Amino acid sequence: MANNKKEPGIYHRGNRWEVDTFYHGQRLRDSCATLPAARKNLLKMKTLIDEERYLDKKTEPKGTLGELADKYLGWCKGMREKAYYSKEKRLRLVVEGIGTDLPLSKLTRSEIEKYQSRRLATPGLKKKPITKATVNRDMAVLRHMLNKAVAWKILADNPARGLKRLKESGRRLRYLIPEEISRLLEACSSIMKLVVTLALHTGMRKGEILHLTWDNVNLREGYIELVDQKNGEHSTIPLNPVALDTLRSIPRRLDSSYVFTGKLPGRPFHDFKRQFESAVSKAGLTGVTFHVLRHTFASHLVMAGVDLAAVKELLRHKSIDMTLRYAHLSPEHRKSAINTLVSAYKPEEQAAIQNA
Repeated sequence: MANNKKEPGIYHRGNRWEVDTFYHGQRLRDSCATLPAARKNLLKMKTLIDEERYLDKKTEPKGTLGELADKYLGWCKGMREKAYYSKEKRLRLVVEGIGTDLPLSKLTRSEIEKYQSRRLATPGLKKKPITKATVNRDMAVLRHMLNKAVAWKILADNPARGLKRLKESGRRLRYLIPEEISRLLEACSSIMKLVVTLALHTGMRKGEILHLTWDNVNLREGYIELVDQKNGEHSTIPLNPVALDTLRSIPRRLDSSYVFTGKLPGRPFHDFKRQFESAVSKAGLTGVTFHVLRHTFASHLVMAGVDLAAVKELLRHKSIDMTLRYAHLSPEHRKSAINTLVSAYKPEEQAAIQNA
């Protein structure tokens, strides 16, 4: 077998190009099909060492998937990640589905794909089938945890990297029409009526309402200011008269800074999922989750003629693409829009069209 050294650290052996060299005391080894690939990989490994991010792929990761989940969730809680409890619940289900005691050295893309298949084949709550959207959200949480594991040098690479999202159904986003809004509010308990009204008039997410504090609310100027715990970004939510009256009607408690307080002193309302689902059932509505209130907020703004750029700002989206997802219109509104062409065309143009 030929052993021809072509350049420092790279050797041609048979039909392969081998990387074998030392850099800052770290031995670097790799095997590539072409010389350009060997050069590229060697440069990448040196860059990772310079950035203190290099982890030898031949070093097997220690610990189990369950232990990694504990470390990751501890980090999330310490960073006050949004929707921590729902993230914890989802991740625990994923880890249990793949294998809590599975060694990280055995965690492969194949194992993750097997979990996806099992998850889709297993009925969820109320015997309803698990949707591809649910599995995609499972994978988003798992992928983020594994990315953190790479950053912490627990893993050399993310086994979920390159895993494609499952194609979700393109069904129309659900929103409430005025008659449905009235039925829902009538079916709500006193506390839920306040929560639902605030959501319908601000477009706030459930987690944002749950953790809203009076320090975030400026009743005099008429706005709510939120701070993203991840990046520290501030966002302002304007309050219309209905939202202002709703907040003013909520009594403040001396033992808690939260607008919607929980049973434990100083703690927020844990969740109102059961109360909301009870109201939805009592109102005789179907396909309505709490997030539908956000869809309703955006949809009615668009149908009232508010431009998409303004809706994007009110929803606090990073890009207009996300806003377009919420900006669907009712069939009646689109019919009304297209009918404006009748008066827009000149009489002679209408005659020409009719006689064509």
